[in-house]
Amino acid sequence: MTYCIGIDVSKQSLELWDGTHEEEVPNEKGLKTLKKLLKKKYGGEWDQQVRFIYEPTGPYSNYLRAFAAEHEVRVVEVNPKKSANFAKVLGNRSKTDTVDAKMLYSFHLLLKESEFSIPKTDEIAEQLGAELGSYEMIQKTRTMLSHHLQSLEYKSGVTRKLKESLEKELKHLGAMEDQLENEIEAVAEEHQETREDLHHLLSMNGIGVISAIHLLYLFRKYPGANRTEITALAGLDPVRRQSGSSLNGGRKISRAGDPMLRKVLYLACMNCIQHNERIQAFYKHLVSDNHKKPKVALVACMRKLLLIAHHLYVTKSTYRTLEHDAEPCLTS
Repeated sequence: MTYCIGIDVSKQSLELWDGTHEEEVPNEKGLKTLKKLLKKKYGGEWDQQVRFIYEPTGPYSNYLRAFAAEHEVRVVEVNPKKSANFAKVLGNRSKTDTVDAKMLYSFHLLLKESEFSIPKTDEIAEQLGAELGSYEMIQKTRTMLSHHLQSLEYKSGVTRKLKESLEKELKHLGAMEDQLENEIEAVAEEHQETREDLHHLLSMNGIGVISAIHLLYLFRKYPGANRTEITALAGLDPVRRQSGSSLNGGRKISRAGDPMLRKVLYLACMNCIQHNERIQAFYKHLVSDNHKKPKVALVACMRKLLLIAHHLYVTKSTYRTLEHDAEPCLTS
């Protein structure tokens, strides 16, 4: 017999609901309290009987994921958008840890046993994710400080000492950004598999190191994802919003997933339109021949760039330019 437990993850605690009882345990490394609770309630073979269902709430759910991977507990990680829509269907007006845990427990009734699986932890992907997260934070802080410094030019009462102090901090942030970029590349170059994958991605004209590593992180984090799923994970999948006679602007991209990834793809695509013959030809075809708006064509190019990169990663192939092949863009 199997028992499903809905778990709401927060920074300091895990709220559990098994259909009859509510429990709360600290969200601590190793989750020793959770293990004692499960062993006491379900016996020595608790790991074979219990199923977890929870939302992956960024870094706060990492302890739970690692715990499930270590003890081979089958789980389902529910997309937050799906759980939010499901909560509306249930008529939940309040949002508390207990309510969310009960909602997640109810969600398991819609799932099949085959949808539960033991999570796998990719240490390299986790390290790349941590490095990229820090890089993004430093980059955002530097941009905000740069804009603030520019605004000070139009304000009175700004002392020379204040301005010099901020300029010094801006320079320091720039140095940190460069250092982190080197460290991120060093992490990818340290392992033979990721080094080869990185070089395959960099073989594509217009792709830089940071763009390639963002893509590498995405592909390693979701190793079994197909083309459609990768597009959705990047938030580039088209969705239609229509109700009655109202089209609401027609088809748009979902914008789900990591916004930083879309920013990276956007910048890489702008570069590819200038330096990559394949993307450049595709963009001109959409704009000139199909009369697409430049913004729509650019999104289509971002999607094409993502899928080509994914193919390079999956097939362990090097990119080929248009002049080297008539139809395929890759070589093994």
